[in-house]
Amino acid sequence: MKNQEQPNQNPEEVNIPAQEENAETVVQTVENHTETESPDAKFSETENEGEVINEVINEVTAIQNDVDESYDFGAEHADPEEEEDEDETELTDQELEVQYQGSTIAELLTALEVLLHENELQAIRSKASVLRRFIDQKMAEADKLSLEKFITEGGNEAEFSTEDNEDHQRYRKILDLYRNKRAKVREVQEHQQVQNLAKKNELLEELRSLVNSDETLKSTYDKFKEIQERWKEIGMIPKNEMGELWRNYHFLVEKFFDKVKISNELRDLDLKKSLEAKMQLCEKAEELLLEKSVTKSFKLLQKYHEEWKIIGPVPTQNKEEVWERFKAITDKINLRRRDHYKQLQDNLDDNYKAKLALIEKAEALSSQNFNSIKDWNKQTDALNDLLKAWKTIGPTPRKVNDEVWHRFKGHLNLFFAGKKKFYNEIKDDQNNNYQQKLAICIEAESLKDNTNWKKTTEILIKLQNDWKTIGPVPRKYSDVIWKRFRKACDSFFEAKSNHFKDLVDSESENGNLKSALIEEIKSATFSENKAENLELIKAFQRRWMELGNVPRKDMDRLNKAYREAVDAQLAKFHISGADFKNAGFKEKIHKMKEHEDNFHLNKERYGLQKTLEKMQEDVLVWENNMGFFANTKNAEVLMLDFDKKIKRAKAEIAEMKEKLRIIDKG
Repeated sequence: MKNQEQPNQNPEEVNIPAQEENAETVVQTVENHTETESPDAKFSETENEGEVINEVINEVTAIQNDVDESYDFGAEHADPEEEEDEDETELTDQELEVQYQGSTIAELLTALEVLLHENELQAIRSKASVLRRFIDQKMAEADKLSLEKFITEGGNEAEFSTEDNEDHQRYRKILDLYRNKRAKVREVQEHQQVQNLAKKNELLEELRSLVNSDETLKSTYDKFKEIQERWKEIGMIPKNEMGELWRNYHFLVEKFFDKVKISNELRDLDLKKSLEAKMQLCEKAEELLLEKSVTKSFKLLQKYHEEWKIIGPVPTQNKEEVWERFKAITDKINLRRRDHYKQLQDNLDDNYKAKLALIEKAEALSSQNFNSIKDWNKQTDALNDLLKAWKTIGPTPRKVNDEVWHRFKGHLNLFFAGKKKFYNEIKDDQNNNYQQKLAICIEAESLKDNTNWKKTTEILIKLQNDWKTIGPVPRKYSDVIWKRFRKACDSFFEAKSNHFKDLVDSESENGNLKSALIEEIKSATFSENKAENLELIKAFQRRWMELGNVPRKDMDRLNKAYREAVDAQLAKFHISGADFKNAGFKEKIHKMKEHEDNFHLNKERYGLQKTLEKMQEDVLVWENNMGFFANTKNAEVLMLDFDKKIKRAKAEIAEMKEKLRIIDKG
């Protein structure tokens, strides 16, 4: 009876018979076969089969796979490359770390470059990993020092960017070499895997023909063993083809296994050995529950599952028990791993929520506009605090990690773009302010040597007030322009201070001279000619004015004594105060008329006329207001005050009328 392999058109529905079931089929087939053959033939065939079986039993059973015991462990697997990278540091030779611990970045780069040029990629994987880790650490330390220096020099941490120096460029070239080398290796491997797949498919066809062959057991076994050896020599095939290829190979081997009719006794021995091997795997797997590293325990469990597949079937009565034991351990380790990654995922989710909250705050800050440098600086500090908080939060789920960073970074960029725009605008204002203050400096410098103390003082005070109303200037000019202006002001006021310090002594001397002049006026001898006497008095007056200032404490006393001395002399000659005052005015008008200076004459008359009219209007108003004071509190005091003002005004009116008469007199 020939067993035909069914085509695997729907791999998910292919049912491969379990090896324990095959064992029963073998026994039954052997019994049926022996009933139809002679004893001698039976003995001879059995003997030959026993010799063949003893030679190949271990090899044949090694490729059996207890499908009933299979477990969908692959569903729990992480990506192999990720798991390898995750646990790569555990495989690193500590001696390599000691060897490169004190090396510089340049030395490490040279070592990695030489390693890549002189060795095969697989042979240097561990050593290259150590070198890359040390290079990354040292570059990170260098970048950290650059950041600290940048902040110390007044820079903003958010605006810092890593310098692309020679080491970074060299490192990138070396990594490109590594990636290119790895890509070439993978390309060769993938090509070789495709070729290996074709070779193994050819072997499957040979095995299929062998299973369906009517040749003797010895002949078919030799060919089977040859196929086995050739199968082992062929390397890896594409991963996506492994399952289908393995099921076909396993199916055909099972068919051949049935064909060779292994004896029930040898089968039981093989089942017993498989049971012992699987029990040992269960014990090793249970020890993994004590392993602290989730990753390491998971990787070893993967290895044990691969070994489980290689081990043959176990006795039927033990099959369920041993498999449930191994499966229970697997479930616990998988549960532990799921809990571990769930905790990591929960942490990622919490980090995601925290970063979303920071994004909202950053968005609120970036959407505002501020009108002062103080407000911008205050909000910049707030945004930098958000950035610092962001850095303290761990990573988020990979699918949103880039998104949340770009959102947060976008609000940072928007804020600093607004700040930059604001500073560009105020830069124009500051430049304009600088030009105004520069003009003030130039004017102050032109006045610093001026000796018109009063007028120049007033101008400089006004310039100082104007300076205060002008806004800030660019920082690079701020101290320079201020020191320049201050220097000009200080120069003038220092000269003024020195000048008036010298005047203290001269004022005391002026006081003595004026006291002597008063005595001279008192003792002066006058003639009977009134005009000559007026000229003499005016001469005294000119000398009085020419003597200059006196100490402030003596000013009122000397002025009073001077007026009393002059008034006493005028009284002797019967000259009124008005005549004395008008004497100078008459002389001024006389000179204008002599020089026919009609312009200044008319200007003098117009000014007197306007002042006279204004004074007359004031007197009328004051006299009218006095009528309202009768019924008010303190009316008498107010009326006396207004009466004095009216009398003074009327006296001045009389003087102005007299001056107008002098002008109009031919």
